[in-house]
Amino acid sequence: MGMVAATVYLVATFLFIPAQFRTSSHYVFPFDRLGEYLSALLSLQSMVFLGFADDVFDLRWRFKLLLPTIASIPVLIVYYVGYGVTHVVVPVFLRPWLGNAVDLGVLYYVYIGLMAVFCTNAINILAGINGVEVGQSIVIALSIIAKDLANVNSGNPAYEYHHLFSLYLLLPFVSVSCALYYWNVYPAKVFVGDTYCYFAGMTFAVCGILGHFSKTLLLLFVPQIFNFVYSAPQIFGLVPCPRHRLPRMVMNPQIKEPESDDSGPETRNLHRTVSTAMRSFARGSKRVKAKLGAHMVASRTGLEGARPLGLTIIRIYERLGLADVERSMDGKLLSVNNLTLLNLVLIRCSRLTERQLNNHVLLIQVANSLLAFFIRYWLSHLFYF
Repeated sequence: MGMVAATVYLVATFLFIPAQFRTSSHYVFPFDRLGEYLSALLSLQSMVFLGFADDVFDLRWRFKLLLPTIASIPVLIVYYVGYGVTHVVVPVFLRPWLGNAVDLGVLYYVYIGLMAVFCTNAINILAGINGVEVGQSIVIALSIIAKDLANVNSGNPAYEYHHLFSLYLLLPFVSVSCALYYWNVYPAKVFVGDTYCYFAGMTFAVCGILGHFSKTLLLLFVPQIFNFVYSAPQIFGLVPCPRHRLPRMVMNPQIKEPESDDSGPETRNLHRTVSTAMRSFARGSKRVKAKLGAHMVASRTGLEGARPLGLTIIRIYERLGLADVERSMDGKLLSVNNLTLLNLVLIRCSRLTERQLNNHVLLIQVANSLLAFFIRYWLSHLFYF
């Protein structure tokens, strides 16, 4: 259903073009802004098609890093032609040596290109349970919308346009995402696939690049950044990495065989038949699974073949309380939980259902958004003024 949501979004944003750019004949048509808007839609459309290809062909990770790079080319080209702004403001304590601003030149384009790659894959990495991909995207989008609404009447026309541009892309995104979340949250009726993850990440990347708030965007992605850094030993092959690192569902059935009594064989057979039918129904219904005490546990991976650096990192994680390590009698490392934020939450908060685990991750995302706004609008004045 990620493909369906992305298609509806693209149709809505294309149909919005006449309403956005309809001007009086007394004014010059803003071709530069239309070019920016179309380049954003072209990048999003390219990412949707590439994400669909990943869903169909199950591409390797090396190709998943290449796909966002290809899809971001239209935005990077328009940014180069339209702005060419490659300087960054220097923090106050570094200005005596570097001045008020530093021109990064081509390194700035490398930076925003890597940001597009990171945003698209960050949503895809922090996934694995019903609702978490769409839920985190909705929280990030609503946070950016709140920032845009707070600054859309700043009095600076260029600044206002950047926030309006972000709103034009994010309002329909939140609409299709909320509809998708309704059907994707536990117990899910549909699944989003990699298409939605890539589409959502590229939407945020385009807004951050063309809206000129890439630093604020990275603050909103702190949980995803933490998840990437935390997963790095497995991503880079220092620790064995299975194909799927999803948490596991554990059943605690409360339906028991009836105790032996003095009933006749027909009555005992009836009890056994009813008990078997109840178990079969429980296995086929997710709602009944929750009632029977089903909960999620962190999945694990063996440490055979782990590199020395990887084992050192696992020991550091264990001391920091970030890993659940299984050891042999002589202290040898045998296994560790898969290194994802979902599994870490299950280590720190045991016996969570799938819905509760999803809610915990979304609460982390909301708390991070509040922290990001505090850093952006209060602490930043200590470094930039």
